[in-house]
Parts: sequence; structure tokens; C-alpha cells
Amino acid sequence: QDMEFVQFHPTALYLPSSPPFLLSEAMRGEGAQLRNNKGELFMHRYHPMGALAPRDIVSRAIWAEMAATKARHVYLDVTHLGAEFVKRRFPTIYATCLRYDIDITEEWIPVSPSAHYMMGGVWTDLNGATTVPGLFAAGEVACSGVHGANRLASNSLLEGLVFGARAAMAAVAYAGRHEVPSLAAQEAALKTEHFGSLDDAEKLRSSLRRAMWGHVGVIRSGESLIRACAQLSRWAQLVAQPFSNRAALEVKNMVHVGQCIAEAALWRENSVGAHYRSDFPQAKRPGWQQHSRLSMGEGISGKKSRKSRGLLLALRGRTG
Repeated sequence: QDMEFVQFHPTALYLPSSPPFLLSEAMRGEGAQLRNNKGELFMHRYHPMGALAPRDIVSRAIWAEMAATKARHVYLDVTHLGAEFVKRRFPTIYATCLRYDIDITEEWIPVSPSAHYMMGGVWTDLNGATTVPGLFAAGEVACSGVHGANRLASNSLLEGLVFGARAAMAAVAYAGRHEVPSLAAQEAALKTEHFGSLDDAEKLRSSLRRAMWGHVGVIRSGESLIRACAQLSRWAQLVAQPFSNRAALEVKNMVHVGQCIAEAALWRENSVGAHYRSDFPQAKRPGWQQHSRLSMGEGISGKKSRKSRGLLLALRGRTG
């Protein structure tokens, strides 16, 4: 449910050699400024609150500025805040950047938006139960609905605490009412199963990342999403066979998740929360309060289904 709602953090460290590392929004709260590759402050052109605008607006502003200046990043500037204050207030960020030869007390920090959090996920009720009997989910993998279309900072921790406990108690209660099913039939089937192979899984993973970032990223459009859906459908056919190794299975799952995100984003013809369509920038078009639903199995009447071998994605709306 609601797989189109992917939150992007506006300021991830942009260095080809560095692992993913987020630069806290508290830096902008303390007065850090965003500059383009010409050194110009730009956030005031996008929102009255400037660098203190909500994270989805800041992410889109950075994306637009990067496109306008043909740059791969912008800069976060804290040099005016004073070296001692920066070291004391942001010791981990200071130490991490210094490890990559960036002294943030003297240099601007190269940053760009980065995929950060999924508001959507596996639908659950308020006790973590999914539509699969005996399967419970909690945390970022689940879509309990508490984050709406755009999670507020730190609420993911609260969700994990509340729904993790609820799901655990509900799972224990479920187990007490049901016998543990025998897995003998599945074990026998696995022994006779013919597993396929996926040539160069890492190459497909890299291509998938580029396609999702380029076509289903911070700013989307009908044209980009149609291209993404078409490519993902071709990849889905490529990974439709069963696999026995981890690399192939991970890529297969990533393709399916990518399909869910792209299909739901194409279906939602408005801009709400973390989902932004440049061809439908209005937030409250008809149906904006509906949830997107994707399911595997039989198609659902009233909505067009897109079918690929072994997978049927059916979208339906639900008010509320």
C-alpha cells in the first residue's frame, strides 16, 4: 500500500568514495546554508522559509538547482557558524567528513538528495497482521498508515516501538491458536525444483538503481514513469524464474519493489507529501485521499492491471 511515497533526505554526503551518510537537518536548523556550484544561496527562490523548508521541498529545490546548473551536487555551508561550535554541536559529522578530507569548519560540504524512508509497504492492521495468515510486519517494511504521505522526523522510532510490541503480542497469540504447519511438502518441492541462473546480477542491480533514480526519483512525470514501468516489466520477465542464490533473489525482489513504486506513482496523478509529479503539481485533485493498493494474484475490477510472467500488479483505490 502507498508504495509511491518514498521520502528523500535532502542532504546526503556526495562523494564517490564514501558510503551513504546523512547530514542531519539539525545543521540547517542551526543556520547552515545551501549553495549551488556557483556559490549562490538559492533556497529563498523556492520557499519563504529558505533552508528551513520541509525536507521534501528542500529535496526538490536541490534537484531543480542541480538540473539548472548541470551539477551532480550542491553544497552545505557551515563555515560561518564557527569552528568550535560546529565541532561541539556536530562531532560525528565533523569526524566523518574529516575522514574523507573535508574540514567542514573551513570547506563547503558536497551534498545531494538520497532515498531515505518508505512510508508505504506491506499493509497491516493496527496489530501488525498482514493479509497473509500468520505473517506479521512492523517498522519500515510495514504500511500501518501512521506516517501518511510524508513521515515526520524521528517518528519511525516510535512506530517501531509501538507496532513492534503490538505485532509481537499478536504473533504470540496467533501461534497459540494455530498448529505449526508441516513444511514437508515445501521441502520436498525444493529438492526437485529446477533453479535458474541470472547472468551478472550486479549489473542488473546497478541498472535498476539508475532507472529508479532517473525516472522514479525526487521529481517524477507521466513520461518518466511510463518508461520506468516498461523497463521494469522487461526486467520482471528476466527474473521470473526461481533462483537459489542470494544475489539473484535480492535483485528479483528489488525489481518487484521497483515495479510497485513505479506503478503506484504512475497511478497517482497528483502531488501529495513525498510524491511529486511535475505534470500534476496540484495536491488536491480528485481522488487525492485514496490509498494505492497493489496485490499479487487475480486482477481487481475497476482498475487496469499490468501483467508480467508470474506477477500480476493490480491497483485499486480505497478512501480514508
